[in-house]
Amino acid sequence: MKNSQIIFNVLTLFFLIILIFWITQINYNDLSFKENLSPYLGVTSMTLMIFSMQMIKKNIKKK
Repeated sequence: MKNSQIIFNVLTLFFLIILIFWITQINYNDLSFKENLSPYLGVTSMTLMIFSMQMIKKNIKKK
C-alpha cells in the first residue's frame, strides 16, 4: 500500500516536471492556437495525467 503511494507520487512529480517544460514552450507573444498547438496539447495532457495519478492514488488509499 505504501509502495504504491510512493510510486504515484514519483509519477506525479515526473509529470509535473514535464508540465513545467511545456509551459515554458508557449510563445506568449502570440497566444493563438495555431502557433502553440503542441505546447497547449502538452499542457493539457500533463494536467490530465497529474489529475488521474492523484485520483488513482486516492482510490487505492480507500481500499
